[in-house]
Amino acid sequence: MATVRQTLIGGKKVTEAEVRDTPTPPATRTHNPLAHGEFLDMLYKTLNHWGWNVRDERFSLEGGKVDVYGEDIMYDTARLFGVMTIDRDDVATGEDYNLSIGLRNSHDKSMSAGIIGGIVVMVCTNMDFMGDFATGHMHTTNIKSVLPDRLNRLAGEIEEAHTDHQKVIESYKATDLSDTVAHDFLVKMCDAGVMPWSYAPKVLGEYRSPRHEEFEERTLWGFNNATTEILKDRNIRDLPTSMSKFHQLGKELAFESGTWADPNQLEIIA
Repeated sequence: MATVRQTLIGGKKVTEAEVRDTPTPPATRTHNPLAHGEFLDMLYKTLNHWGWNVRDERFSLEGGKVDVYGEDIMYDTARLFGVMTIDRDDVATGEDYNLSIGLRNSHDKSMSAGIIGGIVVMVCTNMDFMGDFATGHMHTTNIKSVLPDRLNRLAGEIEEAHTDHQKVIESYKATDLSDTVAHDFLVKMCDAGVMPWSYAPKVLGEYRSPRHEEFEERTLWGFNNATTEILKDRNIRDLPTSMSKFHQLGKELAFESGTWADPNQLEIIA
């Protein structure tokens, strides 16, 4: 079971075809709305250039008022939100984790055209936009020339981040946990704000008796997945921040155990 965490909250759920069928308001001297379909084309072109495949995707649309020649006009499709799972033939995802992309675009000046990426990604119509790394550009007159370059740089970050994430996962799998170490780590998690103390028994219970048999090993990787499994049902908006704090503690523990070699890389996914 992969530990992909991608969440799309709010808006009217639509297909890619429906996204491409949306109208785009006219440009002004200072505001250049980017068609939702053109934004998708930029993203798909970038991912294809780097060899990434889009395995699945979900989109939603929301309305907003757009100033058209001095008059506020309601566009029911002014705001676009989406999440994607991406993979590649030479990248070992699927069994342990997947990489995700979050995207958003607007025609009503409510937000820039933006992309986020990571293992834990959340896109919400209340403007929550969370991931490990991000890029974007305001809807200025040069958006069509600047945004593709920024998307390309983000794809490079995804390339680098995959290697880093894979190293972390391998070190977690190699870090065995005794009961004493697991209990101490649980206390450190609560002290660091990964979760309230009231969730500690739930995480420990999931770790000892995981609902997915592939996480039965008594390792830091098993503890990672037990924590994610419990916290995803607590408040999905808190999950990226909580797991970032978890990984900082996890890499420190792996370093102390000798399975994470470089102390200068303790900030990789925190």
